[in-house]
Amino acid sequence: MFYPNRQVLGDQLAEKLTQFKDTDSIIFCLKKSSLLSCIELAAHLHAYIYILQYAEIQDPFDITRVLGAITQKGDFVLNPEISRGEYEYIAMDFMSVIEERKRDAFSSLNAQPDPNPSFDMNAFNNRNILLFADILSTQFQIQVALNILKAYKPALIMGVCGNITTNISDKFNIETDGVTYMDILPNTFFEDDHYFDQPDSFSEEDKIKMANNISLYWA
Repeated sequence: MFYPNRQVLGDQLAEKLTQFKDTDSIIFCLKKSSLLSCIELAAHLHAYIYILQYAEIQDPFDITRVLGAITQKGDFVLNPEISRGEYEYIAMDFMSVIEERKRDAFSSLNAQPDPNPSFDMNAFNNRNILLFADILSTQFQIQVALNILKAYKPALIMGVCGNITTNISDKFNIETDGVTYMDILPNTFFEDDHYFDQPDSFSEEDKIKMANNISLYWA
């Protein structure tokens, strides 16, 4: 499915999610590129926004592939597209390299501005959590988000997406309590921006500020 812009996608998803309006839900934005859609959705639902922040670690065997991620708490999350056995095989030859990359990633991540400066992580308890991206073609961000949420007790976790590939929709179906999509696409498709007629008109910094302001407004 194609959209005039990301705001329209957020509007259309909001029409499918009216049961979450005024329920103090939290939209867990899986990709910063999805923030405009997320902001529009949050404005309709009167929801809070939490922006996923992590640092990627490349595979020493293949620099085009992500091995895993480091979260802000320093947890390592293995890319779900890489099996535990494959990771252990890689680590046999590159353990010192991987550990050094983990330390560097954690240091780099904590040197960056926090995109959620006023967010209390305990807010995840007993709230409806909408794991959201406007376009999603990888399981990776879902796995990082679930790793963060495992320390809390959400009332419900929903998978919410505009366009999603078939195999990623399977991941959402398994890992969440329900799903809402606009369109399910083949597993190979175009870059995210291809599905929008109009490009983003705001910088990433501006979008983060708007997301934070929405959360403060409902607080």
